[in-house]
Amino acid sequence: MIIHVTRKSLLGVCAALLFLAGCFLGIHLQSPNVVHAAPSVTEGAVPKSYGRLVAAIADRIGTGLVFEDKDGVVRFVSITGMKEGQLNRYDEKATQGGIPKSYGHLVAAVVNGKGTGLVFEDADGVIRFVTITGVMEGELKRE
Repeated sequence: MIIHVTRKSLLGVCAALLFLAGCFLGIHLQSPNVVHAAPSVTEGAVPKSYGRLVAAIADRIGTGLVFEDKDGVVRFVSITGMKEGQLNRYDEKATQGGIPKSYGHLVAAVVNGKGTGLVFEDADGVIRFVTITGVMEGELKRE
């Protein structure tokens, strides 16, 4: 059996093989992608009067820090040190968006689909779940 190969067919097959070889070598000999860390953020400062750091949370604007001072005021600070907001505490007369001092100390902050939630524990061990607007969502009593 004799196979006749024309010059055009041979040229086409060779061109296809060279193209595939070039693609293969191009992919495998390409320099690896190097990922560089982002440049460090300039150092920020947080006043000591903000109190103790209670939590670090990740939300839609980035990493946030949550502080509670000796009077119970809760402050939200960005990773750069900029104050994003605060929740004041009150004794008897309710304030808009405030948190009663009777809820105790802030022990954690979480971010979920509904927003940021705060977790407080009082001296009796009652744990309260509060929204960022100061609305209590629930509580657990310890026995």
